[in-house]
Amino acid sequence: MTHEQVPPMFEPDAESMPPERLADLQQERLRGLVDRLLAAGGVQAGRLGDAGVTSGAGVTFGDLNRLPMTGKADLWGGYPFGMFAVPLSDVVTLHGSSGTGGRPTLVGYTRADLRLWARMCARALAAAGAGPASIVHNAYGYGLFTGGLGIHQGAIELGATVVPVSGGMTARQVTLLRDLRPDILACTPSYAIRLGEALTEAGLRPGSGLGLRAGLFGAEPWTDALRTRIEDLLGLRALDIYGLSEVIGPGVAAECLVAADGLHVNEDHFVVEAIDPASGQPVPDGTPGELVFSTVTKEALPLLRYRTGDIAALRRGTCGCGRTLVKMSKVTGRRDDMLVIRGVGLSRKPARWRRGFGRASASASRCGLWPPAPSLGPRSARRCG
Repeated sequence: MTHEQVPPMFEPDAESMPPERLADLQQERLRGLVDRLLAAGGVQAGRLGDAGVTSGAGVTFGDLNRLPMTGKADLWGGYPFGMFAVPLSDVVTLHGSSGTGGRPTLVGYTRADLRLWARMCARALAAAGAGPASIVHNAYGYGLFTGGLGIHQGAIELGATVVPVSGGMTARQVTLLRDLRPDILACTPSYAIRLGEALTEAGLRPGSGLGLRAGLFGAEPWTDALRTRIEDLLGLRALDIYGLSEVIGPGVAAECLVAADGLHVNEDHFVVEAIDPASGQPVPDGTPGELVFSTVTKEALPLLRYRTGDIAALRRGTCGCGRTLVKMSKVTGRRDDMLVIRGVGLSRKPARWRRGFGRASASASRCGLWPPAPSLGPRSARRCG
């Protein structure tokens, strides 16, 4: 891809920020996060106090791995509003998951949080080559699940035309893909396979009735073998997008069209670490570890060092697309070995379901996704939810 063909970034000053300047910004925002948590009281404030932290002013970025962590149990314990750091009157929308074992996770957003989320999804879409002239076919589910509305808001923020088709009703989706000729597809990877097979059955193939150039696929585990299958069926560049509702939803990280060799983490807003799941200590770059995020600019539900349970490796450096943001690998497993299909999670243990975005599990091989079978046809897709 030549320099002229590299898609423009949505926020180039932030996405290509020099590392030294980024570190200063992260430290400044980390201090602000600590101050907001202390002012809000609650579990996170109590843990900071126990760690001897009484103000954000004395916290440095180098102190991050010594600060207390949070986890899913804290969100369960604070359900429904106990973890919020703003008055409920400032919360304008709620998202969440059905929860493991029926225990829901609820996430609140202020107006500023929604603007941030839209910008992060706009970054992901722009990295996939989308722009104001694009038509985005959004087949993620709409509702408490964050996938559909996140991409929807991001497309609008980018100035693109979004088709809010949501999931299911495949025959109607085939008609819209044929008639509107969108250039961007957003859905789960398993549904991308289903769409590709339905389009083939309808006589629509890459270069013959389809205008798709790139796709953003997430909310369930998938590998490079499945990437190849999707690209062959749809004639597009298949890109990974990662997120989880506790952090913000989709838009935490996404691959770029230029390299597609790791997901750029929006670390100016979501400071990421990779730790040893057992010891909690940092692991070197390039070594798989549990991802931990600090949401340094979120208002309604700010989280300090949130343990995701997702296993991936981090890699730093400047990408061919020009971004300097740290890259994370595809998620290679779960600390708790949770299976997630189409945003719904299932443990190896007795059936316990939840909703989320960007979760992954080594046990997804049960449905041919981890690793994928050579073809995931309609019947397999239906068995996987």
